[in-house]
Amino acid sequence: MTIVLDAGNYRSRREEALIQLAGRLAVRAVQSSESVTLEPMPSFERKIIHNALSKNKKIKTHSEGEEPNRYLVIDPLK
Repeated sequence: MTIVLDAGNYRSRREEALIQLAGRLAVRAVQSSESVTLEPMPSFERKIIHNALSKNKKIKTHSEGEEPNRYLVIDPLK
């Protein structure tokens, strides 16, 4: 049995913040034509960003590193 606590709607607020961050960093990657590397984060947060950017045809995302220091990279497509 898994129990998830969401005190003060933290998880939903964090998800919204990650989606907004993803959008801003995707724009930065496209405008600069350079990869953008995010800070290490847990897999469920990386998944939120991957999903948020999955329909963006101007970039691709992937994760690098080893747990617990795995991080997400946003690459502009050329």
